[in-house]
Amino acid sequence: MIYMNDIINIEWFKKEVLPKLNGYEFEYKFFERGDFGSLYQIEFNSEKIGGNIDFWELDWLGIFVWDNKKKEQLLNVLLEPNQKEEKEKVFKQLEEILI
Repeated sequence: MIYMNDIINIEWFKKEVLPKLNGYEFEYKFFERGDFGSLYQIEFNSEKIGGNIDFWELDWLGIFVWDNKKKEQLLNVLLEPNQKEEKEKVFKQLEEILI
């Protein structure tokens, strides 16, 4: 569960969401100069679902999820730093897709 005072970043994801995900391979990437500052990216992949989560230094958040079997996009969002409620909703949606 996300609380409004939580900072949603890669460390939060590793602590709160990652332990719930079984059957996925993860790859962590870091890009020093991105559109919104440095970028920490988590790529995830399973037989059925793949995608990535982008945690930007300037608090932007991007999430992309792909259904490998149906060959269709399930989720594709880019949220601004001030969209805290939307970030909470999209992570709930992401958990429903991945778990």
